[in-house]
Amino acid sequence: MKKLKYLILVYFLSFNSNVISQDGVLYKIVTDNIPALKSEAQVYLGDRMLVQRKGSFRDCITPKRSYDTRKLGGWSYKIKSGEPLCKQQETDKDYYATYDSVLNGNGEPYPMPIRLSKDKKGLFKLCWRTSGLNSACIKKISEDNFISGETFIYTDNSFQQSIEYSGKSGSILTFTYSEYKDNMARDAFTREFQIDLNDGKVAGFKGSIFEIISVDNVQITYKVIRHFQ
Repeated sequence: MKKLKYLILVYFLSFNSNVISQDGVLYKIVTDNIPALKSEAQVYLGDRMLVQRKGSFRDCITPKRSYDTRKLGGWSYKIKSGEPLCKQQETDKDYYATYDSVLNGNGEPYPMPIRLSKDKKGLFKLCWRTSGLNSACIKKISEDNFISGETFIYTDNSFQQSIEYSGKSGSILTFTYSEYKDNMARDAFTREFQIDLNDGKVAGFKGSIFEIISVDNVQITYKVIRHFQ
């Protein structure tokens, strides 16, 4: 079984990773832009205003806390907080971690499918499923401890762009443009740019165009006229 390789980027403030796919298609590689064109959006200082990303929407569950357990022989099992467990195909019953959730007795990764089930008391359990003696479960998980639904998963080695709001000084607004690869910002492609509100409320950079509706030192309200090209 091949290890599932994806890069995950979760936006806890400006954008949540659990958003509905724009075309309603799961498991199809798309170039996705957020927010939607010509819809009013609001972010806080340091948040990303515009993002272009490549990946697919998948059926996932995202734990809100971490779990771990061990078995005889040195086998270890872990679930990471905030890291989605996703189905590889829409018809799958099992989920797969995007990281090494199982290590054998020698400390080597051992990929296993993970099944979510519900007991008679309404509590959930996550079980690593294998035909051998090395199955394991995390039990008594309440529904409040995970998020389920469509989640955007970045494809490995994909290229992303973003603009974030960096602050206001008088009529001057500062923004930071960044390019990402392997989920890491590329130093040579991170730069600041500014606009003067006295010259107008429409700004553009790297093909994107957005209009400022209102702004202060804490937050900015805007709408995107054109996404990154």
